[in-house]
Amino acid sequence: MNANEYILQLPHISIKSRELLPENSGIYYILDEQFIVWYVGQAKNLRTRWAGDSHHRLDQLQKQRKKQFVIYYEFVAESHLNAMERQRIEEYNPQLNGTKIKTKKLHPTETLLRETLTILAPYSFVLGVEPPRKQDPKLINDSIHWRDDWRVQKAVLPLNVIHVCINLKELEELAKDWRSVNRFLKQVFKQRTNYSDNWACKGQIKDEKYGVFFLRRLLVNGFAVEIYRAAKEALEHIQGYELTQLAGVDMRVVNEDSLVILKNKCLLSVTGIYMSSENQYHEYEQMRHKAIERLSPYKKDLIKLLFNEHIDTSKLKIFLIEHKTEEESNTNSPNRLTNLIAKKEYLKQLLIERGLDLEQYQVNKYLDFLPIDDNYVDSMKDKRMSIFVKTFLGNLKEPISYKVLKLANGGTTTVGIGNFIHGAKGRTLQSSLYKEVYLAATVDRVFWLLLESCLSDFTKVRLNEEEGYISKAYISARKFLVPAMLTVTLNGKWKADIPFGPKDDMSYSEVVDIIKSRLQQSGIPKLRFSFKSESSRT
Repeated sequence: MNANEYILQLPHISIKSRELLPENSGIYYILDEQFIVWYVGQAKNLRTRWAGDSHHRLDQLQKQRKKQFVIYYEFVAESHLNAMERQRIEEYNPQLNGTKIKTKKLHPTETLLRETLTILAPYSFVLGVEPPRKQDPKLINDSIHWRDDWRVQKAVLPLNVIHVCINLKELEELAKDWRSVNRFLKQVFKQRTNYSDNWACKGQIKDEKYGVFFLRRLLVNGFAVEIYRAAKEALEHIQGYELTQLAGVDMRVVNEDSLVILKNKCLLSVTGIYMSSENQYHEYEQMRHKAIERLSPYKKDLIKLLFNEHIDTSKLKIFLIEHKTEEESNTNSPNRLTNLIAKKEYLKQLLIERGLDLEQYQVNKYLDFLPIDDNYVDSMKDKRMSIFVKTFLGNLKEPISYKVLKLANGGTTTVGIGNFIHGAKGRTLQSSLYKEVYLAATVDRVFWLLLESCLSDFTKVRLNEEEGYISKAYISARKFLVPAMLTVTLNGKWKADIPFGPKDDMSYSEVVDIIKSRLQQSGIPKLRFSFKSESSRT
């Protein structure tokens, strides 16, 4: 049944941003983009009820991939929840209420660890094992001070940590293509819904060559396993390996002599193991040096298997091979080049017809660079540019989220979650240095030039001296805000996402109405568009 005016006037939020729900008791309604009521339920605490992936109907909703679900909610006293829920279900007859939930088998976390190690074993090694970090109060305080607090998250503090390094040099030599290495690692660490836990990641670690690489951590059977990269220079100091096991999987481990050398010459950051720098006496460098000094040799399998599920190792031993899959071959086929040339020529002609300056934002540099052979790859530097937006969630001058951290002396401190503020006045944590703070994002240069007149009120290209920006706006210790997004499609083929934010305290719906009206009056042929509200990402 479709929702009536009563529901549509209630406060609401995208299901992808459910962690922003209020902590009140109430009745909630799940509606799709056509305002059909899919589910009605009650909660003593709306945010807790929908925390993470805990809601029993979430899997059913997520399988409706073409639907965009929104949670509408009304505050109701706990004593009235049961009666109100029955009344609302009877009134709206939701599609999912009363239907049975198909149970899915969840594999234990140790199975995910074994499968991951089986794939990575040929290209990785165990560096060592670290005692619980809660035993080192100075490490905790230093990590908080230098914003490496991911290292000392509450869940990992009491656990022994097993350190595993990926040898990217070996991977690249086998693949002969660093892009294949990236695809391989993304496939290995992708999120899997049928496991009781997944690899957690420490944000995006950008590298000039490998693009984005993720530090990963998995808590399993009383241990923490951390996987990260090892710098080429550090690998050269490894004199030999020994063979042992981790969670029953055969693994190489650096021998004791090599570990001693690495502890003398290297640093251990939250992104990997690197050589010591010339600035070795800096306090931050000293902290990273102490982190590697805490490691002891890994000599025997420490993780006891509790479930020991059968895994098909023949399907897991993925080797990087030179030939590409059919999908990857298509990516480099003449069809791809023909389509890319057609896209650039179409966009160039469209901009010229609308009287736009192709030199603006160096769009001509991207459009004039046409592919000449199968090895052509678009330069992201030429294709994309930085822009800045405000958020509908709050003032970015102040941290959006706070958390309480325990200090070594037994006290506590409240820390705002967020990044350093950047701008003409330098990099700082002092929000008072800038009058306005924006969230940085990137956008396709050509699409931005084409649609700038429709979006310039809600997105900035340049900041003045009184304005700063942050790279991420955290809404919790692990999740950061993804800005509202306009998705446009040209000529039925070419698509791009453009972030936008509020202006003059406008609401999301008010901004969308203005942009929609401008797009409809733009006269751009075969232009399609859709909007997506702010969401979050880990």
